[in-house]
Amino acid sequence: MHHVPHQPANKMDWEHLQKTVYRRDGALRDIYVRQVSRADWATWMALVNRDYPVHWVVEGYNEETPASRIDADFIAHWWDERERTSAQATVFLEQIQVKCYFFADTELENDICPTEIQSLEDHERLMQYLVAVSLALGKEVILTEETVEDPQVFVRVNGRNIHYEELP
Repeated sequence: MHHVPHQPANKMDWEHLQKTVYRRDGALRDIYVRQVSRADWATWMALVNRDYPVHWVVEGYNEETPASRIDADFIAHWWDERERTSAQATVFLEQIQVKCYFFADTELENDICPTEIQSLEDHERLMQYLVAVSLALGKEVILTEETVEDPQVFVRVNGRNIHYEELP
């Protein structure tokens, strides 16, 4: 009988991750922090501005020259005005682009494209980002399939604890 060594929970097997979390199904993956406040958003913006390369673009404001920092005061004003323009930030984890569109001030949502996760190192780089966000906000961060009615949760991160859901 062939014995398969048990995978420690935080060290997932790359082949399994490729078939599940990062399967090439044409959909994005969503990163959520639920029930956030504007203070949480400000903490997230400060974290990414400080620790990662960022491109921040607001339609009709700075499209020609994306800013290298997100302006938290601008975003707060933009939410209050319910501007019809679009605002987006890209946070770079090397070649992995984490996109944020500032849809609602009550939920922090980021998107990633699974095709950009090409190795276990890339996966670990993404997990480090999720841990950094969870630690900064003191909240759970989840990685799910793209918005559907009842999305499959792939990973839950609480502080330094990375929990992989049972994946089919």
